[in-house]
Amino acid sequence: MTNDYRVKITIRNERILKLIEDKGFVSVRSFANTHKISYQQLTELIAGKIKPFTENGIMILVCKQMLEVLNVTLEDCFTSRQLEGFNKRSFEIKVKEQDLRKIINPTKNQETKMMEQQAKNNIRYAIEMGLNSKEAAMVKMRFGFDDGHEQTLEQISQTFGLSRERVRQIITKAKRKMSHPHVMRQILKSGADEVFGIKNLPNHLKKIKKEEDHKLQYMDPDEFLDLCHAKNTNKLN
Repeated sequence: MTNDYRVKITIRNERILKLIEDKGFVSVRSFANTHKISYQQLTELIAGKIKPFTENGIMILVCKQMLEVLNVTLEDCFTSRQLEGFNKRSFEIKVKEQDLRKIINPTKNQETKMMEQQAKNNIRYAIEMGLNSKEAAMVKMRFGFDDGHEQTLEQISQTFGLSRERVRQIITKAKRKMSHPHVMRQILKSGADEVFGIKNLPNHLKKIKKEEDHKLQYMDPDEFLDLCHAKNTNKLN
C-alpha cells in the first residue's frame, strides 16, 4: 500500500526545551543570548550531538552553565540514554495521511479513537441484529471485529466443533443476509462513514448516505467486510 508522506524526525531533548520554555523564553537562542551561553554548543547538546560529559567524566561547560541557570539537576534534563548522545539524530519515515494527523494532533486522535470505538460497537450491534448468534459470532471472529485479530476458518471450526467447509458455508450465508438494505442502513447509522471516511465508502453506500428517504440500496457485504479488514490491519483499536 502506497504511503502519502515522508516525514523527517529530528531528535531534540524535550526535557531541556520544556525547562527553557517554562522560564519564559520563546527560543533556545534567546535563552542562550540572555545568559551568555554558547548557542551552538547548547543546540548540539539538546540535539544529542555532544554529550554532557567528556570521555574523562568531566561535565562540559555548556551543560554546567545550563543546569545552573535553570536551577535543575542532571536527572531533570537527561535520561540515561540521552546522556550517551546520538550518532544519528534524524530519521525519515513514510506514513499514511491518517497516521500523520495522529502525530500532529494527539488530542484529536484520542477523540477520534473514542468515536471510532463507539461506531465499531454500533456496527457490531447492526451485524448481530441481522444475523443469528452463531452467524454473528463467526463473522466477528473471521474479520476481527472484537479484538482486531482475524481468525482463519480452521480456527473458527475448532471453536465451534464444525468442519472448515461448514464454517465457510455459514459465513457465506451470513454475508448474504448482511446485504439486506435494513442492515446496511443500520451500519451507516452506526457511524461507518466516521470510521472508514466517506471517501472510502462504496458509491452505492454513499448514495444511501445522501438520500434523506434512505431508498432501498445496499452495499455488497464483501466490500463492507473488506473495509473492516483494512481498518483492523491498520490497528485502529
